[in-house]
Amino acid sequence: MNEMNLKLDKQLDLPLYLQLYQQIKQEIIAGRIPLGEKLPSKRQLSKWLAISLNTVESAYAQLQAEGYIQSNPRTRSQVSFDIQQTIQNIPILTPETESNATKHYQFDFNPNYIDTDFFPINLWKKQLRQLNNQQLQQLLCHGEKQGENILREQIRKYLYSARGVQCKTEQIIIVAGIEIAMMQLCWLFNQLEDNKPFTYAMEQYGYTAVERLLTINQKHIVKLPLLTTSQKIDLNLLEQYAVNILYATPSHQYPYASVLSINERYQLLEWANKQSDRYIIEDDYDSEFRYQGRPIPALQGLDHQGKVIYLGSFSKVLMPSLRLSFIVLPQQLLRHYQQICGQFNCSVPRINQHIVANFMQSGRFERHIQRMRTHYRKKMELLCHLLQAYSQDVRYYGAQSGFYLLIELYKETRTLEELEKLAEQASIKVYPIQNLQQKRLFSLGFGNLHLTELKYAIPKLMQIWHYTPIFC
Repeated sequence: MNEMNLKLDKQLDLPLYLQLYQQIKQEIIAGRIPLGEKLPSKRQLSKWLAISLNTVESAYAQLQAEGYIQSNPRTRSQVSFDIQQTIQNIPILTPETESNATKHYQFDFNPNYIDTDFFPINLWKKQLRQLNNQQLQQLLCHGEKQGENILREQIRKYLYSARGVQCKTEQIIIVAGIEIAMMQLCWLFNQLEDNKPFTYAMEQYGYTAVERLLTINQKHIVKLPLLTTSQKIDLNLLEQYAVNILYATPSHQYPYASVLSINERYQLLEWANKQSDRYIIEDDYDSEFRYQGRPIPALQGLDHQGKVIYLGSFSKVLMPSLRLSFIVLPQQLLRHYQQICGQFNCSVPRINQHIVANFMQSGRFERHIQRMRTHYRKKMELLCHLLQAYSQDVRYYGAQSGFYLLIELYKETRTLEELEKLAEQASIKVYPIQNLQQKRLFSLGFGNLHLTELKYAIPKLMQIWHYTPIFC
């Protein structure tokens, strides 16, 4: 034991048993006490260090609880932690993995980023300050299972005026992200299946996290291919594969930013109405940011048979880290949902719900959206203007809405991978879109890029790809 060099300091605020526990643990991790070696008995160590037996017992108990030692009746405790085996099991990062994990770019065209500089941080803090101590104390306990009623009522009013969604407050469920929403809907549909499992369908370039979630839950997924750049949903495939649940984004389909026409929307509703076990999940993820004309009304507003489940989120309009989304369930599914998920507490902190509710109630929420819509429109217009100079090589799609622009390098013969690597060499991150037609498609997000950065980044990207502007 002398080799362990244990030194306890009774003058420290740290209890003696924790000092002993930490020092023995370090000796084990360092390999100075190898696997299988026995430790001194509790009485021996107590006498040697001039500390109480209880102190040693507490230290040994903590070591055993964490798996560093094991003890058997009438024998001394021995080391059960193998540092060599632990080292062997640690995955070694390849140079490629390391570079990807730490790589930073001068310009990142991530289509999912927002402009954090324009977030109304002072207003947000003001809403928090307006909650008095009594209110804050009440919010420390669990709230309503489906989310705070004050927030759900504000969401109901906003959805009706801005998106044409028709529902009652009781139909709205607050969740921590679209992934949680889809998870709960999977549980719901599992209970509605009658002997035969449901078949799910989604757009070819639909939200990858949803596809992954459905795969984990062993759902049969039909990917709906692009018919044209208008990206219509193939109703024949829905019939052919006996689809029950369609997950779709009718107001902004990725990547062409297409919008389903009124006729296509009624055709979808007609498809859903043909069978009682058919439903449409409408993900309305960024409909607030439309730059030409008024935002397209939601599909849910056209539904009179309770066939559309509406999903919305505050990720784009406020911040992704808020993790505040919501489900609008048809009335006939609400009872089933409450039977399955009714015992689960809401996954969004109550304080955040009340801050957002107050923000909406004050009128500042809609003013914030209008301000951000104007701001992002300027970015979109600038991006289109910059790319127009390269129209002999580049086409773009989706200028009417969203946080990204789809570009097609329609004369290009180099692969997507080659073009992506060239951009990375210039410290520019672009996002290729793999497609069966072998088109050279990239999604250029501009949410987190300033106007001055766009003015520099686009010419730099075009130059690295060896494209020359029509005019200088």
